[in-house]
Order: sequence, then structure tokens, then C-alpha cells
Amino acid sequence: MHYARLAVLTVSVGVVFASAQPTTTRSQANIAAGKELFHQRCSVCHGMDAKGNGSMYDPESADESKRVPPADLTVLSEHNEGKFPAERIRDAVYGQGLIPAHGTPNMPGWGNVFDNLKSNPKRLQEDLRNLTGYIESIQEPKK
Repeated sequence: MHYARLAVLTVSVGVVFASAQPTTTRSQANIAAGKELFHQRCSVCHGMDAKGNGSMYDPESADESKRVPPADLTVLSEHNEGKFPAERIRDAVYGQGLIPAHGTPNMPGWGNVFDNLKSNPKRLQEDLRNLTGYIESIQEPKK
């Protein structure tokens, strides 16, 4: 009887902890703030609708970096077996990923916006979470 109560208590505590854990980046993010950040910093390449049709893309440009087609950010989950690649997106945004059009980690395509926030790690994490959450929120269902 004692073991049965202990088992029920253990399962109950596990359920409480599991339900308290956020399941997505989006559940912790301020989507409106992420959208604003996206429109300020990312839409020039990825487009206002995030489909990769921003004004910086020019397939005939003499500048090689402008000839790289920007990714359609609305199909990231579809291209990742239905799971949103939040960590990969945060790495790409913060300059940790190897995305040629984003430049080097020391000088990403949008300048050093996030790098300047290193002295304010809480704000840096908040902006990365909000931007990633917004991108997660615009994922289109698999066709």
C-alpha cells in the first residue's frame, strides 16, 4: 500500500513538472516583439512575409552575397520532418550557424545588433527567443 501511494505521488509530481515545462519557443516568446524585430532586421532579405523575397536579393548582382537566395522561413518545420528547428534558428540569427548570406559570426548581415547585446544577456536571450518564436509562429502546414 505504501509503495502504491509513493508511485501515485511520483507520477503526479512528474505530470505537474511536465505540464509546467513550455513545449515550444513560441509559448515563452512575445510574438509581437519578435515580429517587429523581424520586420526591422530580417525582412530586407527574407521579405515581409518571410518567404525569401526581400529587396536585398538580386540574382544578377556583382556582389556575390546578394546572389544567394534567402530562405523561405515559413517552411522550416516542413523541411525538418514537421519539427521546428528552434536551436538552429537561434544559432543562425546570432551568427553561430554557417549561412553564407548572413556573413561571418563576427559581422552578420544585419551588423552587430545581437553582438552588442552581449553585455545584457537577459535582453539578448529575450530578443532571440522573441524572434525565434515569431518565426515558429509563421510556419505553414505541410502541403
